Amino acid sequence: MREEPGPPIDPLPASALAGRGGTHEEQEYIAELNRKRDWAGLLHYAEERQRRDPEGSDWGVIAGYAWLRTGDYARAISALSRVIQRNPEDIGAWNLLGESQRLARQPGRAAQTLERASTVGRSSYVTFFLLGEAHRDAGRLDRAVKAYREAVRLEPEFARGWFELGAASIRMGELEEAKAALDQLEKLAPDLGDVLRERFPAGRK
Repeated sequence: MREEPGPPIDPLPASALAGRGGTHEEQEYIAELNRKRDWAGLLHYAEERQRRDPEGSDWGVIAGYAWLRTGDYARAISALSRVIQRNPEDIGAWNLLGESQRLARQPGRAAQTLERASTVGRSSYVTFFLLGEAHRDAGRLDRAVKAYREAVRLEPEFARGWFELGAASIRMGELEEAKAALDQLEKLAPDLGDVLRERFPAGRK
């Protein structure tokens, strides 16, 4: 019986896997495990490689990613915190740590982590988007809007960023900014634009 495909894999956490692994073959295998959603296999592979190379941060990041995907956020946080202690410049590890904390319902802690990450990776639109998500979950919509705004400035074709910027702006009553986000979505992702349009107050679309 053919296995039905699952929902799309969120590409933002997966961006932390880019270039991980010592060889092209390892990178291809990591990508294959991710495509298959074989989180147990990915974790086993990362831990086995980590035993061979305990100082290499890549395997700790991959293990943390696998724990995040399985929903074991406590272990993801532990693994990624160790990576950052050894390699504080690893923006992918910072991003995964912040997202793990947010998914563990610790949005305030996640925002602190991602604020620190933003000083490491000023050009990472992923960092600023995840920071926006953390601030949104913590109820700080003004800070969320600022972070989403920076994410789409860094990556103007990032439709999901425009959508969240528009949605947060509507909740704050900033309809001009929301309309500008909607204009972008109509060009980049009309389906998302339709969803955002429905969130405008009646008569204000």
